[in-house]
Amino acid sequence: MQTGEIKLIIIDDHQVIRKNLKHFLEAEPHLLICAEAASGEEALTHLKHTSIDMALIDVSMPGMSGLELLKILRQNYPDIKCLMVSAHAQADYAEQAKDLGASAYVLKEEPLDILDAIERVSAGDGFFRLGG
Repeated sequence: MQTGEIKLIIIDDHQVIRKNLKHFLEAEPHLLICAEAASGEEALTHLKHTSIDMALIDVSMPGMSGLELLKILRQNYPDIKCLMVSAHAQADYAEQAKDLGASAYVLKEEPLDILDAIERVSAGDGFFRLGG
């Protein structure tokens, strides 16, 4: 398991998802939620002023989608690990995310998978799970 602190940003257009995910992850002493964003644009504003290790990104958001944000993050913030968090269990979303440089793709309904993905990605592995 991870021994150092992992600084996260949660990017999801649904406040309830952000707050619940934050509450769940903050129970882990080595995870620090440094910022939350309701859109890709808001996330980019935070990243100008906040040091982050990982971004948890909703795939489907109005305006800039999570996949569009992923492209920008890979170009401008290559050291940030990107974990796509989605309600979509279709393999084509996960493949597209992987092709764009995501380190993980997990379903929102599986919080333990999200935690497992954070740990694995922090250790240098990838994590792509569509449920089950």
